[in-house]
Amino acid sequence: MSENLFKKFLNSKVFTLCVRLTFVALLYSFFRLLFLYANKSNFPDATFFAFIYGIRFDLSAIFFTNAPYILAVLLPFSFSYKKLYQLSCNVYFILVNSFAALISLIDVAYFPYVLKRMTCDFFSYLGIGFDYQTLLLSFIKQFWELFMLFVIIIVVLIFVIRFTNKIFLKGKFSYSFSKFHLLYNIMVLIVFSAFSFLCIRGGIQLRPINLIDTAKYVSIQNAALVANTPFSLIHSYRNVDDIQKHYFDSLEEAELIHSPIINHINPYKENNFPVKNVIVIILESFSSYLINGFDLENQSGEYHGFCPFLYDLQHRSISFNGIANGYRTLEALPAIFNGFPTVSDRLITRSPYANNYTYSPVQILRDRGYKTLFFHGAKNGSMQIESYCYSVGFENFFGKNEHPYTPESEEVWGISDRSYLHYVSQVLHQELQPFFAGILTLSSHNPFILPKDAKDLDIKEGTHPMQALASYTDNAIREFFETISQYSWYDSTLFVILGDHSDDGGVPSPRSSYMRYQIPLFFYHPLAKESKKEGIMQQMDIMPTIFSYLKINTPLFSYGNNRFDDRYIPFAINRIQDYFQFIANDYLLWFDSKQSAGFFDIKNDLLLKDNLLNSNSEEVALYERRVKAILHSYTTRLVTNRMYNDNARMNN
Repeated sequence: MSENLFKKFLNSKVFTLCVRLTFVALLYSFFRLLFLYANKSNFPDATFFAFIYGIRFDLSAIFFTNAPYILAVLLPFSFSYKKLYQLSCNVYFILVNSFAALISLIDVAYFPYVLKRMTCDFFSYLGIGFDYQTLLLSFIKQFWELFMLFVIIIVVLIFVIRFTNKIFLKGKFSYSFSKFHLLYNIMVLIVFSAFSFLCIRGGIQLRPINLIDTAKYVSIQNAALVANTPFSLIHSYRNVDDIQKHYFDSLEEAELIHSPIINHINPYKENNFPVKNVIVIILESFSSYLINGFDLENQSGEYHGFCPFLYDLQHRSISFNGIANGYRTLEALPAIFNGFPTVSDRLITRSPYANNYTYSPVQILRDRGYKTLFFHGAKNGSMQIESYCYSVGFENFFGKNEHPYTPESEEVWGISDRSYLHYVSQVLHQELQPFFAGILTLSSHNPFILPKDAKDLDIKEGTHPMQALASYTDNAIREFFETISQYSWYDSTLFVILGDHSDDGGVPSPRSSYMRYQIPLFFYHPLAKESKKEGIMQQMDIMPTIFSYLKINTPLFSYGNNRFDDRYIPFAINRIQDYFQFIANDYLLWFDSKQSAGFFDIKNDLLLKDNLLNSNSEEVALYERRVKAILHSYTTRLVTNRMYNDNARMNN
């Protein structure tokens, strides 16, 4: 009798359901293995336990996305055995798990550019001016293996459905109307529903698991390996508007520790050069290592970088250990020109606060008579960069539409850097002084295709295509400086050169979350003959420091500081996955919005392997208090529309 019952169980829809869900679970583990293989340089100390711990998060995503299918299959009614009904259930199973496969495969390629699992902010890019018709074929060509793998997975899912129908259900759907069978199906539904509920919430603990729980099992740098993409999307959607942070009794209390209200800017006393104009050159996807070299010790003394011109320029400048405040261009621009930190996945340009009133440093310069211009060779409207620039106070924006088009100058995203910077030099030569110009380069962006006009340039190639593009952009910058150095306004212009964020191809492997945010950042004046090396400087510090160099003493609103003012302790803050990194005095703190999770000596532990959290309690408390003050102040002002300094409006 027991053998007969076992055969009936094998032929039941319950066993079929278990087999299909088990296959999906194996598929998730395969995606994690593929994710690790493709991004292994980002997980230098990954272990097998990441896969074991990841099962908990896999089951949560699997049972959440398949919950309607599970319920539909286990309903104890006769219609649930009809072929059409079963077909509908199977179609849902294939569609929902194919979508999970699609986003998981996209994440394999997408992760190096954002250093986190995909969240719902990914879909916001659908509405910010991407030229998908042009880029889609390029991305499919670049990642054709993933596209083919996706097709194979769909075929395998269909095969699993047909196989389990044939072997376990024998292709027949029957239903017994006996009371025992009805009671049995009801019990199965109850038990399976309870089990599904526990899997979705991740266990019987007090609160359901979330993205932040991944760091309980591994270091923050490996947290993305424990999570999976569907889980990340589900939980980022639930938390998308949970932005405001409360750590103090009032905004005033928080701003006693760190305030964005700057009422006085000390002038940079060592600058005795004429300065009428400012050009801020933002290098797309540039890390500091692309310029300084991947040989961190460099005992040979030879140059190992890819940008000899920028390297030479940097050594005739006031240079800093640059730290990016975000890992996307649209996080860098508000940090540079507004002094705003990144506090959530949602871009401020796509948030409900995009139209908040601001009185930016760019607008202040414009009100003081500066011509304000921004140059970016992508298609006008791409990524909403044009709209952002107008909102922050740039009077004129020059994109691809304004460039005199030639087939030789076009690339995937827009106009190649070499051609576009030549055009920029012509526009600036015709502008009235004083002017404040921003330039965002383009060619060193994924998919890393060398432009057509690079044929006659001396390009240094490396192990990653990004490195050849960095060499190309270095040549384009060199030619740009050779041209503008002949103009009368060149010797009275301050150049600020920095990266917007880094890219995997521009950071040595193995790498840490600290190294990922290191960017070039230096102030160059043509008449300055001596170089000067300073400490860390974040993107939010740029505008207050420019005002100091220009000797403009005016109230500002910025969460950064004047780096030429010794009253301020240099610091940097950025966000990686669900954690904040706070850097000051050669130490780095990890903070998860509730408590500190790591404390590291970055001077002696660049890879962040030795966690000093439990041995430096006083320093940790000070760092944590500073982070809380910044987050409390910024998020409170953001949601209450107070992102300005009243004194700035009255004085300009």
